[in-house]
Amino acid sequence: MASILTTAASRASASAPVVASACARRLAAGRAAAGAVRPLTAGGVVVDHYTDGWNIGDISEFTRPGKYQIQTFNKISEKGLGKFPKDLYEIKPTEWEANNAHAILLRSHKLQEDEIDVTVRAIARCGAGTNNVPVARLTEMGIPVFNTPGANANAVKELVLCGLLLGSRRVVDGINHMKELGEKGLARERVEKDKAMFGG
Repeated sequence: MASILTTAASRASASAPVVASACARRLAAGRAAAGAVRPLTAGGVVVDHYTDGWNIGDISEFTRPGKYQIQTFNKISEKGLGKFPKDLYEIKPTEWEANNAHAILLRSHKLQEDEIDVTVRAIARCGAGTNNVPVARLTEMGIPVFNTPGANANAVKELVLCGLLLGSRRVVDGINHMKELGEKGLARERVEKDKAMFGG
C-alpha cells in the first residue's frame, strides 16, 4: 500500500510542472488575444444602450394612472354598477371584446378559461353560487373569485312566498280550468260554482 502511494506521489510531482506550464501558456494567449480585440465602443458601437439614443420623453404616457377596466357578462343591475366610481372604473358591456380587463362581473354566464385574459385580477359572481365559474382552475392561476350571497335575498323571499300561495290555493290549476271553460263557452255560468274546487 505504501509503495502505491509513493508511486502516485512521484508521478503527480513529475506532471505538476507540465500542467502549470500549460496553464501559463493558455493564460498568456488569452491576454494577448484580449489586447488584440477591438473595444466595443470603437466603430460607433455603444455599450450603454440603456440610456444612449433612447427617447424617453414620452414615458409619462405609459406611467400615467388610468381607469380599471371591468368586463360584464349578462345584464348587471345599473344600481349595482353605480357603486363603482366613474373616475376610477370603466364598465365594459358583454359585447365588448375585452383584452385588458382587470375584473369580470357575471351572473349565470358559463365562464370559460379562454375568456379570462392575463390582465384579470378578480372575478365576481353576482349571486350565491359559483358553479358556473372554474374556481379550482382560477385558484391555480392566483385569481380570487367572489360571490354575493345576500344580493338577491329579497327576490328569493318574494319568489318563495309566491310559490307558497300558488301551491296552497292551486292558482295555476284554477287559471288553466277557466281557460278550458272559456274555450267551451261555459266560463260565465261555471265560475261561481267551480271556484270551490280550488279553495285553500
